[in-house]
Amino acid sequence: MAGCGVVRVGLATVFMVIAGACRSEPAPTVQGPPNPTTAPSAVLAGCVVDQGSAPHPASPSGGDYAIAQPGILVAASVTSSPPFESLQGGHPVGFDVDLIAEVARRLGLRPEIQTATPSSILNDVAQGRADVAISALTIRSDRRSVVDFTDPYYGANLALTVGVEQARGFKGLQALPGKVVGVPAGSFAESCARATLRTQPNLFSIKSFPDISIAFTDLSVGRLGAVMADVPTSDRLVQAVPGLQMVQIYKTGDAYAIAVAKSNPKLREVINRVLADMRKGGTYALLFQKWFQVPPPPG
Repeated sequence: MAGCGVVRVGLATVFMVIAGACRSEPAPTVQGPPNPTTAPSAVLAGCVVDQGSAPHPASPSGGDYAIAQPGILVAASVTSSPPFESLQGGHPVGFDVDLIAEVARRLGLRPEIQTATPSSILNDVAQGRADVAISALTIRSDRRSVVDFTDPYYGANLALTVGVEQARGFKGLQALPGKVVGVPAGSFAESCARATLRTQPNLFSIKSFPDISIAFTDLSVGRLGAVMADVPTSDRLVQAVPGLQMVQIYKTGDAYAIAVAKSNPKLREVINRVLADMRKGGTYALLFQKWFQVPPPPG
């Protein structure tokens, strides 16, 4: 976000939520558990993730992983997708923030969150400006040409949200001709919406938002007809912004992972080991419960 720059995260943020906001955004004010949604589930053509199957190159023998700054794990993040990452009082908070802070701690490093944009985040890693990227990043085949990914740490689907006046008897995307659908910039939700328009070009138009919380505010005052975003972010923002309701869940096969430079395979491997240890030891479940108020799914 403009004016926030690079923010250093102390390890105390792993189990602390800091009040306030770097900018006026509704999501961080929500502290209660998400309201369960009864929105029906469906599979939308063109909206199933192609994760690709590129094999990881063998790690060179000897040596260790590389980091950009001694003693620091620099993690690029687009800090505008609560509850994964957002800014409170100028400090990044969220599930992804706590997760990468715990990874850094277990590697004997200090975590530092570096604010990125959707268009720059993967290049920041590939070009060595950041060690990793964690920002609800979908594992996609096209992204594998730029970076490698760790094992997935979160499986996600998409949600469609409309105003409560439109929610009753909502007929799906067919009810949106002439409307504008807001999506997070550079996200799988944006790819999904554009894939839908390739087969039904007059169904709706798209507006991309670097900060998706603004899209939910715009929806609440009638500047948008709907918002498509991942389920946890939608759930959190529907609680924060009055007059909105999730009306459809799209099953996508989506999975989020940490991006690592192709030139740094040993870092990917050691993060995979840490993530496995966090799951086995229960730390992952504690973080998941903290941010989503439900236990993680099995498996």
